[in-house]
Amino acid sequence: MIETVQEIQDMARGAVFLGSGGGGDPYVGELFLRQQLSLGRHAKIVDASELADDAFVVCIAGVGAPTVLVEHLVSAKTLLRVLEHAEKFYGRKVDALISAEIGGANSMFPVALGAQTGLPVVDGDGMGRAFPHLEMTTFSVYGIKTSPGFVMDDSGNVVSFETSTDRLAEEVVRGVATALGAMVYGCFYPMSGAQVKATAVLGTISQTIEIGRHIREARDHFEDPFTGLMAYLNDPAKERHARILFDGKIVDVTHETRDGWHWGRVVIGNTTDESDQLTVDIQNEFLIVKRNGRTVTVVPDLISVLDTETAEPLTAEMLAYGQRVRVIGYSAAPVMRRPECLKVFGPRMFGLDEDFVPVEELTG
Repeated sequence: MIETVQEIQDMARGAVFLGSGGGGDPYVGELFLRQQLSLGRHAKIVDASELADDAFVVCIAGVGAPTVLVEHLVSAKTLLRVLEHAEKFYGRKVDALISAEIGGANSMFPVALGAQTGLPVVDGDGMGRAFPHLEMTTFSVYGIKTSPGFVMDDSGNVVSFETSTDRLAEEVVRGVATALGAMVYGCFYPMSGAQVKATAVLGTISQTIEIGRHIREARDHFEDPFTGLMAYLNDPAKERHARILFDGKIVDVTHETRDGWHWGRVVIGNTTDESDQLTVDIQNEFLIVKRNGRTVTVVPDLISVLDTETAEPLTAEMLAYGQRVRVIGYSAAPVMRRPECLKVFGPRMFGLDEDFVPVEELTG
């Protein structure tokens, strides 16, 4: 159960970190959750093991450019409409909700809807981070189809789809989102409780809260927030590794909203050595980091950019010239690094001309 404003804020902070720059600004979802809390409504977070095998579970997510979401906000009426339409569309009651991605605002939408309706929300998702494509989930990799599904905008326009592949579903939904103003809400990946247990990246809502808590508590005690955060993230026993990749100032940044995505590039300079630079490429999320031309982290491993002084994680659209930032590379959940998963969301699937190498190997 998420019962306090502090837990909501910790979750939002952790969601930005795991979002690897994308997924939208969770502050939008945070405001909505805080409103629900003030009305005495709490989000019930459940472990996947608590689900009945025949429970009916769906993903509720926003699709579009994160730059648009910042101005768009989230409508309580629209989220309720999505759920109501889902039960009519599938012809059965929804028993639980799950995030398609844990990063950014999309980690908050199911939790917000769960608080509003009393539906439980599974502690997990399909990525352990955020990705720009709909098919880039462990659900899809292990045989759960995105469709049949639908998307809806705030005006009530609904487009249903049923496609032969999840990649085609991405193209259809992206086209619809672009036509409807680059921001829609959708219902995807209808699945059973048994399928959730077998395919989801588990424990990720709890992880967002822990990441946010470690940063907050260090700041409250006037300690270096990066020390505690890195100690928490580095867990070789669970095959998780974190590395500080760079500390510097943003010296160049480009942002462009195109084809329903946020595209960009950030150049971070070493404040004591002008020849030392880090570049980060963006397609909604941070895809690849290169230091002086050499790759130091690449998808599906996570790349997070944080404020140097406060360790506050920043979404891609927040980055601006002159900011002092620290960049962290963090290994993806072990399941995300399996060969069958890399065929769906490895570097080459983003048009990058290189194979995946784990962050701990790239950084030594």
